[in-house]
Amino acid sequence: MKLGFIGAGNMGGAIIKGLIKSGKISAENINVVEKNNTILDTMAKEQGINPCKDYKELINGSDIVFMAVKPVVFPSVIADIKDCIKAKGPLLISMAAGITTESIDEMLGFETPVVRMMPNINAEILMSATALCKNSAASDKDIDTAEDILSAVGMTARIDENMFAVFSAIAGCSPAYVYLFIDSLAKGAQKLGMNKKQALATAAAAVSGSAAMFSRSDAHPWELIDKVCSPGGTTIEGICTLEEYKFESAIVKAVENSVLKDMALSGKK
Repeated sequence: MKLGFIGAGNMGGAIIKGLIKSGKISAENINVVEKNNTILDTMAKEQGINPCKDYKELINGSDIVFMAVKPVVFPSVIADIKDCIKAKGPLLISMAAGITTESIDEMLGFETPVVRMMPNINAEILMSATALCKNSAASDKDIDTAEDILSAVGMTARIDENMFAVFSAIAGCSPAYVYLFIDSLAKGAQKLGMNKKQALATAAAAVSGSAAMFSRSDAHPWELIDKVCSPGGTTIEGICTLEEYKFESAIVKAVENSVLKDMALSGKK
Protein backbone atom coordinates (compact mmCIF):
# COMPACT_ATOMS: atom_id res chain seq x y z
CA MET A 1 0.00 0.00 0.00
CA LYS A 2 1.32 3.42 -1.00
CA LEU A 3 0.52 6.48 1.12
CA GLY A 4 0.76 10.06 -0.12
CA PHE A 5 1.06 13.06 2.18
CA ILE A 6 0.28 16.55 0.93
CA GLY A 7 2.03 18.53 3.63
CA ALA A 8 4.63 17.32 6.12
CA GLY A 9 4.61 20.08 8.72
CA ASN A 10 4.06 19.57 12.44
CA MET A 11 1.06 17.26 12.21
CA GLY A 12 1.73 15.56 8.88
CA GLY A 13 5.34 15.08 9.86
CA ALA A 14 4.34 13.56 13.20
CA ILE A 15 2.05 11.03 11.49
CA ILE A 16 4.75 10.10 8.97
CA LYS A 17 7.41 9.66 11.65
CA GLY A 18 5.02 7.64 13.80
CA LEU A 19 4.01 5.30 10.97
CA ILE A 20 7.63 4.63 10.07
CA LYS A 21 8.61 4.15 13.72
CA SER A 22 5.73 1.72 14.27
CA GLY A 23 6.81 -0.42 11.32
CA LYS A 24 3.27 -0.29 9.92
CA ILE A 25 4.36 1.42 6.71
CA SER A 26 7.88 1.41 5.32
CA ALA A 27 9.38 4.75 4.34
CA GLU A 28 9.73 3.77 0.68
CA ASN A 29 5.93 3.44 0.52
CA ILE A 30 5.35 7.03 1.65
CA ASN A 31 5.19 9.78 -0.98
CA VAL A 32 5.38 13.40 0.16
CA VAL A 33 4.75 16.83 -1.34
CA GLU A 34 5.89 19.65 0.93
CA LYS A 35 6.37 23.29 -0.07
CA ASN A 36 9.23 23.68 2.41
CA ASN A 37 12.12 22.11 0.52
CA THR A 38 14.30 21.99 3.62
CA ILE A 39 11.75 19.81 5.44
CA LEU A 40 11.28 17.61 2.39
CA ASP A 41 15.01 17.13 1.79
CA THR A 42 15.60 16.35 5.47
CA MET A 43 12.80 13.76 5.55
CA ALA A 44 14.09 12.12 2.38
CA LYS A 45 17.63 11.95 3.75
CA GLU A 46 16.90 10.97 7.35
CA GLN A 47 13.72 8.88 6.99
CA GLY A 48 13.86 7.62 3.41
CA ILE A 49 10.47 8.85 2.20
CA ASN A 50 9.84 9.54 -1.50
CA PRO A 51 9.76 13.28 -2.29
CA CYS A 52 7.38 14.09 -5.16
CA LYS A 53 7.79 17.04 -7.49
CA ASP A 54 4.07 17.81 -7.69
CA TYR A 55 0.55 16.73 -6.71
CA LYS A 56 0.00 14.70 -9.88
CA GLU A 57 3.05 12.53 -9.26
CA LEU A 58 2.01 11.97 -5.65
CA ILE A 59 -1.62 11.12 -6.36
CA ASN A 60 -0.86 8.82 -9.28
CA GLY A 61 1.60 6.92 -7.12
CA SER A 62 -0.57 6.62 -3.99
CA ASP A 63 -3.50 4.44 -2.91
CA ILE A 64 -4.38 6.78 -0.04
CA VAL A 65 -3.81 10.54 0.03
CA PHE A 66 -3.52 12.38 3.34
CA MET A 67 -4.38 16.07 3.29
CA ALA A 68 -2.07 17.52 5.95
CA VAL A 69 -2.35 21.21 5.08
CA LYS A 70 -3.66 24.11 7.14
CA PRO A 71 -7.39 24.96 6.86
CA VAL A 72 -6.66 28.37 5.34
CA VAL A 73 -4.96 26.84 2.28
CA PHE A 74 -7.12 23.70 2.08
CA PRO A 75 -9.57 25.04 -0.54
CA SER A 76 -6.81 26.13 -2.91
CA VAL A 77 -5.03 22.78 -2.62
CA ILE A 78 -8.29 20.92 -3.29
CA ALA A 79 -8.80 23.06 -6.39
CA ASP A 80 -5.34 22.08 -7.61
CA ILE A 81 -5.73 18.34 -7.03
CA LYS A 82 -9.40 17.59 -7.74
CA ASP A 83 -8.88 16.58 -11.36
CA CYS A 84 -6.16 14.12 -10.36
CA ILE A 85 -8.33 12.80 -7.52
CA LYS A 86 -11.23 12.26 -9.92
CA ALA A 87 -9.02 10.45 -12.44
CA LYS A 88 -7.18 8.19 -9.96
CA GLY A 89 -9.83 7.80 -7.24
CA PRO A 90 -7.66 7.26 -4.13
CA LEU A 91 -9.08 7.32 -0.63
CA LEU A 92 -8.74 10.90 0.59
CA ILE A 93 -8.01 11.41 4.30
CA SER A 94 -8.22 14.94 5.70
CA MET A 95 -6.82 16.18 9.00
CA ALA A 96 -7.73 19.86 8.54
CA ALA A 97 -9.47 21.36 11.57
CA GLY A 98 -12.93 22.75 10.88
CA ILE A 99 -13.20 21.33 7.34
CA THR A 100 -16.13 18.90 7.26
CA THR A 101 -16.59 15.99 4.87
CA GLU A 102 -19.58 17.86 3.43
CA SER A 103 -17.37 20.88 2.74
CA ILE A 104 -14.77 18.67 1.05
CA ASP A 105 -17.47 17.12 -1.15
CA GLU A 106 -18.59 20.60 -2.16
CA MET A 107 -15.04 21.74 -2.91
CA LEU A 108 -14.40 18.68 -5.08
CA GLY A 109 -17.70 18.91 -6.91
CA PHE A 110 -18.04 15.14 -7.19
CA GLU A 111 -18.39 12.10 -4.93
CA THR A 112 -15.25 10.32 -3.83
CA PRO A 113 -14.38 8.38 -0.67
CA VAL A 114 -13.31 10.78 2.10
CA VAL A 115 -12.31 9.96 5.67
CA ARG A 116 -11.86 12.79 8.12
CA MET A 117 -9.40 12.37 10.96
CA MET A 118 -8.36 14.48 13.91
CA PRO A 119 -5.05 13.32 15.42
CA ASN A 120 -2.70 14.99 17.84
CA ILE A 121 1.01 15.67 17.82
CA ASN A 122 1.73 12.62 20.00
CA ALA A 123 1.43 10.45 16.89
CA GLU A 124 5.18 10.94 16.55
CA ILE A 125 5.73 8.80 19.67
CA LEU A 126 2.85 6.40 18.85
CA MET A 127 0.54 7.91 21.48
CA SER A 128 -1.93 9.94 19.44
CA ALA A 129 -5.64 10.14 20.15
CA THR A 130 -7.30 10.16 16.71
CA ALA A 131 -10.96 10.62 15.79
CA LEU A 132 -12.37 9.23 12.54
CA CYS A 133 -15.54 9.59 10.46
CA LYS A 134 -16.40 9.20 6.77
CA ASN A 135 -18.57 10.66 4.05
CA SER A 136 -21.35 8.74 2.32
CA ALA A 137 -19.11 7.78 -0.61
CA ALA A 138 -16.62 6.02 1.66
CA SER A 139 -17.29 2.37 2.48
CA ASP A 140 -16.92 0.58 5.79
CA LYS A 141 -13.78 -0.97 4.29
CA ASP A 142 -12.37 2.53 3.65
CA ILE A 143 -12.71 3.63 7.26
CA ASP A 144 -11.51 0.21 8.44
CA THR A 145 -8.37 0.75 6.35
CA ALA A 146 -7.85 4.26 7.74
CA GLU A 147 -8.32 3.00 11.30
CA ASP A 148 -5.93 0.10 10.74
CA ILE A 149 -3.21 2.49 9.56
CA LEU A 150 -3.75 5.14 12.22
CA SER A 151 -4.06 2.70 15.12
CA ALA A 152 -0.33 2.18 14.62
CA VAL A 153 0.30 5.67 16.03
CA GLY A 154 -2.08 5.55 19.00
CA MET A 155 -5.70 5.07 20.02
CA THR A 156 -8.49 5.69 17.51
CA ALA A 157 -12.18 6.45 17.97
CA ARG A 158 -14.99 6.58 15.43
CA ILE A 159 -17.23 9.45 16.42
CA ASP A 160 -20.10 11.45 14.94
CA GLU A 161 -18.75 14.30 12.88
CA ASN A 162 -20.67 16.85 14.95
CA MET A 163 -18.40 15.88 17.87
CA PHE A 164 -15.15 16.48 15.97
CA ALA A 165 -14.71 20.01 17.30
CA VAL A 166 -15.13 18.77 20.87
CA PHE A 167 -12.73 15.88 20.31
CA SER A 168 -10.19 18.29 18.83
CA ALA A 169 -10.49 20.60 21.83
CA ILE A 170 -9.70 17.84 24.33
CA ALA A 171 -7.31 15.70 22.26
CA GLY A 172 -5.87 17.87 19.50
CA CYS A 173 -5.35 21.07 21.52
CA SER A 174 -4.64 19.61 24.94
CA PRO A 175 -0.99 18.64 24.37
CA ALA A 176 -0.25 22.38 24.28
CA TYR A 177 -2.19 22.86 27.52
CA VAL A 178 -0.24 20.04 29.15
CA TYR A 179 3.07 21.52 27.98
CA LEU A 180 2.00 24.83 29.53
CA PHE A 181 1.11 23.05 32.77
CA ILE A 182 4.49 21.29 32.86
CA ASP A 183 6.30 24.56 32.26
CA SER A 184 4.25 26.29 34.95
CA LEU A 185 5.06 23.57 37.50
CA ALA A 186 8.73 23.91 36.65
CA LYS A 187 8.53 27.69 36.84
CA GLY A 188 7.12 27.45 40.36
CA ALA A 189 9.99 25.17 41.37
CA GLN A 190 12.53 27.41 39.66
CA LYS A 191 11.15 30.40 41.54
CA LEU A 192 11.93 28.56 44.76
CA GLY A 193 15.49 27.71 43.73
CA MET A 194 15.39 24.47 41.72
CA ASN A 195 17.39 24.16 38.52
CA LYS A 196 15.01 24.68 35.54
CA LYS A 197 16.20 21.57 33.66
CA GLN A 198 15.70 19.39 36.71
CA ALA A 199 12.34 21.01 37.44
CA LEU A 200 11.10 20.34 33.88
CA ALA A 201 12.23 16.71 33.99
CA THR A 202 10.55 16.20 37.37
CA ALA A 203 7.29 17.85 36.26
CA ALA A 204 7.21 15.86 33.01
CA ALA A 205 7.76 12.56 34.84
CA ALA A 206 5.04 13.41 37.37
CA VAL A 207 2.52 14.35 34.67
CA SER A 208 3.32 11.27 32.57
CA GLY A 209 3.03 8.98 35.59
CA SER A 210 -0.22 10.56 36.72
CA ALA A 211 -1.77 10.11 33.25
CA ALA A 212 -0.67 6.46 33.23
CA MET A 213 -2.08 5.93 36.72
CA PHE A 214 -5.46 7.32 35.71
CA SER A 215 -5.61 5.37 32.43
CA ARG A 216 -5.01 2.12 34.31
CA SER A 217 -7.57 2.86 37.01
CA ASP A 218 -11.36 2.67 37.09
CA ALA A 219 -11.46 5.52 39.60
CA HIS A 220 -12.89 8.98 38.97
CA PRO A 221 -10.20 11.70 38.91
CA TRP A 222 -11.44 13.12 42.20
CA GLU A 223 -11.05 9.73 43.87
CA LEU A 224 -7.38 9.78 42.88
CA ILE A 225 -7.06 13.41 43.99
CA ASP A 226 -8.43 12.47 47.41
CA LYS A 227 -5.83 9.71 47.72
CA VAL A 228 -3.04 12.27 47.28
CA CYS A 229 -4.53 14.90 49.61
CA SER A 230 -3.74 14.32 53.27
CA PRO A 231 -5.82 16.35 55.76
CA GLY A 232 -4.11 19.64 56.45
CA GLY A 233 -1.31 18.73 54.05
CA THR A 234 0.58 20.37 51.22
CA THR A 235 -1.43 18.89 48.33
CA ILE A 236 -4.84 20.02 49.56
CA GLU A 237 -3.32 23.46 50.09
CA GLY A 238 -2.25 23.48 46.44
CA ILE A 239 -5.63 22.17 45.23
CA CYS A 240 -7.46 24.89 47.14
CA THR A 241 -5.13 27.48 45.62
CA LEU A 242 -5.85 26.21 42.10
CA GLU A 243 -9.57 26.38 42.81
CA GLU A 244 -9.20 29.87 44.24
CA TYR A 245 -7.57 31.02 41.01
CA LYS A 246 -10.20 29.22 38.90
CA PHE A 247 -7.93 26.58 37.36
CA GLU A 248 -10.83 24.27 36.47
CA SER A 249 -12.93 27.09 35.01
CA ALA A 250 -10.00 28.25 32.87
CA ILE A 251 -9.57 24.75 31.39
CA VAL A 252 -13.30 24.41 30.69
CA LYS A 253 -13.30 27.84 29.03
CA ALA A 254 -10.28 26.88 26.92
CA VAL A 255 -12.17 23.83 25.62
CA GLU A 256 -15.27 25.91 24.89
CA ASN A 257 -13.31 28.61 23.05
CA SER A 258 -11.39 26.02 21.04
CA VAL A 259 -14.70 24.56 19.87
CA LEU A 260 -16.01 28.03 18.97
CA LYS A 261 -12.85 28.64 16.91
CA ASP A 262 -13.29 25.31 15.13
CA MET A 263 -16.89 26.26 14.31
CA ALA A 264 -15.71 29.60 12.95
CA LEU A 265 -13.20 27.82 10.70
CA SER A 266 -15.99 25.64 9.34
CA GLY A 267 -18.27 28.63 8.79
CA LYS A 268 -20.70 27.66 11.55
CA LYS A 269 -22.02 29.95 14.27
